[in-house]
Amino acid sequence: MEEYRKEPEMKREEHRLLNKSRFQRPVWWSLAALVLLLILAVSWWKPWQSGRTMLTAEAAEQSVLTQYPGGEIVNSTLKDGTYLMQLRTETGLYDVQLDAVTSTVNSIKRLESNPQAEEKTLWSREQIKTELQKQTDGKLDSLELVEQQGSPVYNAILIMKDNSREQWTVDPYNGQKQSSKVLDAPAVNEPAQENKPQFLSEKQAEQKALARVPGEVDDIELRGTNSGNPYYLVEIDLVDGREAIVQVNAISGAIRSVTWDEDED
Repeated sequence: MEEYRKEPEMKREEHRLLNKSRFQRPVWWSLAALVLLLILAVSWWKPWQSGRTMLTAEAAEQSVLTQYPGGEIVNSTLKDGTYLMQLRTETGLYDVQLDAVTSTVNSIKRLESNPQAEEKTLWSREQIKTELQKQTDGKLDSLELVEQQGSPVYNAILIMKDNSREQWTVDPYNGQKQSSKVLDAPAVNEPAQENKPQFLSEKQAEQKALARVPGEVDDIELRGTNSGNPYYLVEIDLVDGREAIVQVNAISGAIRSVTWDEDED
């Protein structure tokens, strides 16, 4: 009799557990589906990048080329919000990291140097003069090769058509103007100052030097314009192979010195 009573009770317990299991199974499936949908929504929406639109690959490359003109992008990869690029220029190959949102160059590192970049040749004064004539209708007053921030540049003083004087900084490798500034503007309705010293032209300085040392002028250079003691250095080649360097006062035309450079050959 007791066994008969226990058997129905066990069946009722099994039935209750079975119903509970059937009820819990859809709940777990629902929770799993909800979590999956939440993950997909966050991945698609990306709330941490709200309002931040990434550049396309083309726009990113154009941004780098705008900041470093004359180059070529040879490789580009997007990784973790950063474009990893390789930029080739006339000076070598560079590794560039560009922020895909702000288009800011986070780092640039040279991977390879271009040996040909070290073979640049400085233009002569005559080449620079010819190039400047293409860029301006001003009259060249002086041209001097100087060092600026560790690199050579040409400083050109030009007298413009309105009689203002400009100083140009010129690239010594291609003759292109890098920068310019006005030294003095023309006076308005005022007579010219007669006591202002006037420099000799290069032609006049050459004539003064040749009068002392006959020969052929190889080069002429104006120096000391900012020191208040300007002078021309005139290099003259003689028929016997020697070279003379004549220093001519740029204002008075007086010969300061003559230095001889013997030809050892």
